[in-house]
Order: sequence, then C-alpha cells, then structure tokens
Amino acid sequence: MPNISNDIRQYYLNNLQQLPADKQFHFASRLYLWNQSSDCRQLLDSLRADFTAKGQPRVALEQIIAQAKTSPVHGSKNAAELRRPYFEAYPMLKTYVSVLFRIHFLKLIYGIDARQTLFELFDRQDLEQLKHDLLADAQALAILSTHAINFLYLYERSVKQDETGLPVARFLEIGHTQYDRANKLHLQLLVYLYTHCIIGESLFYGRKLPTANLGLYQIMLQELEQLITSYYDDINLDNKCEFLVCARIAGLNFDELQGKIFAEASQSISADGTFLVDKHNNNPQTTNADLDKSEHRNVLFIMANADFRPLVSLEA
Repeated sequence: MPNISNDIRQYYLNNLQQLPADKQFHFASRLYLWNQSSDCRQLLDSLRADFTAKGQPRVALEQIIAQAKTSPVHGSKNAAELRRPYFEAYPMLKTYVSVLFRIHFLKLIYGIDARQTLFELFDRQDLEQLKHDLLADAQALAILSTHAINFLYLYERSVKQDETGLPVARFLEIGHTQYDRANKLHLQLLVYLYTHCIIGESLFYGRKLPTANLGLYQIMLQELEQLITSYYDDINLDNKCEFLVCARIAGLNFDELQGKIFAEASQSISADGTFLVDKHNNNPQTTNADLDKSEHRNVLFIMANADFRPLVSLEA
C-alpha cells in the first residue's frame, strides 16, 4: 500500500491559508513537536504575533476568555447531547481548558511563561476545586472524557509541574467500569479517555513518557487494541489514528491493526482534495468532511506515519 501521509502533509501545507489561524497553529505545532520539522517551525514563527498577542501573554489569555464567553458552555462536536448535562454541571471547564492550552503552548513553542497570569485571572482555589470535583465524579470523567482529561493534565503536569498529582490507575478503572461497549458513542469516548491520558502525559507531544506510569499507559493501549479490533466498524477514523499516535508515544507496535487502519485510510481520501474523510465505519464524523474540519484527523494520520522525536521535556 503506498504511503499517502506525505501527500496529505504537503496538501495541507499548500492550502494552510484556507484554514483559520487556530487550525493552522494546531497543524504546525503538532507536527513540529512530533519530530522538529523545520517547515512547521517557520509556520509557527509566522503565527507568533497572533498567538502571543504580539508578545503580551495576559492579553492573549484575555482574548481566549472573551471568546469562551461567546460560545455555548456545552459546545462539543463529539457526543454533544450526551455531554450537555456534564458541561452544564462544570460550566467553567471549557474556558479553563482553552486558557490552559494557550499557557502551555506559549511556553512550549514560544518560551513565554504565563503560568502566574493564570492565577491573576482566576482564583487558584476554583481551579483546585474543579480538579477535586472531577476526580470525584467518575461518570463526568467518562463522558466529558477528552475535556476533563485535558484540564487535569494541563493543570497538573504543565502549569503546576506536579508529576504525582493525578491518579492514573483511576482513569484506567473508569475505562473498565463506566462505559457501555455496545454504545458507539461510549466507545468513542473511551478511546479518547485513554488516548488523552497518554497525550497529556507527553505534555501534548513535548516529551517522552516518564517511566512512572508507563506500564499503566501501555495497558490502556493494549486494551484499546482489543477494543478497536473487536468493534472496528463502530470506531471512527479519528479515534483509530489517535490510537496509533499514542502507540508511538508509548513505544508499542500493533502491526496488524496498524496495517488495517492504514488500509482504511488509503480508501478514505476526500473527493475534494488530498485529505482523509470518514467513510468506512458505522460511527463516522460526517460533519468533519472539509479541509478545515478534517485537520485533526489528518494531522494525527501524518504523525502516526512518522517516528516520535519530541523536545524531551519542558524546562522547570
């Protein structure tokens, strides 16, 4: 099977200006962090003024907060109705996650430390309380999945730089106890729960996984291999590509399943250009079928086809 990832990568680079600035940054930052590609570093340098508010991190964070106020608190492209009551129970979650992502990448990509600004804009106790409440609410963790896990890892690992403050074994237990595997949406959220634990531990592709919880993350991936193999047609291509990315991060090989996913990808090229759309399963992301909305799936596929050579670690 010909490797199409290079063609997809080049197609996105050739058409990146068609995407909004946040998608341009997502694409360039993930590929740069994945293997230090120089062309993506140049793109990131060109986006610096926009992302950093011309070197004013507090202004950049205030812009993120203002944007969050105009978007629905329960907004989510995946499992939106299922997640709605949980977003309403934790109404600040999406704002915090957006701000934490900006703080994380300000430091990781541009060397600007805005962590203290977080506590000037928000009460530290409120952030700690949200962490406590989420960790005590197994069903919210399961259904919010990506959003809750992103908050916890960004807050603990990136902002606080605490390597011990998350109960990783509990996240594994939630995967065992809180999902109905006969439910396609639950399958999707379970995959994202585990993969975002691994991505979060990597500091969103900024470092290799520390050894402390590596065994637990490898168990998650071994379980995902069995899950995806057993329910292959019910799991979307985005989930499958993210699984392969996490396998690379954790140093595991799943050759048979990888071959099957790559074969599906080769048959999933859009009629509108050289990028992947979701065509061949029972739970497709049919609303994510243009170049913009397909970016996440495609950057994951490109990463899954390349060796992981990260920056190693954030500086203390």
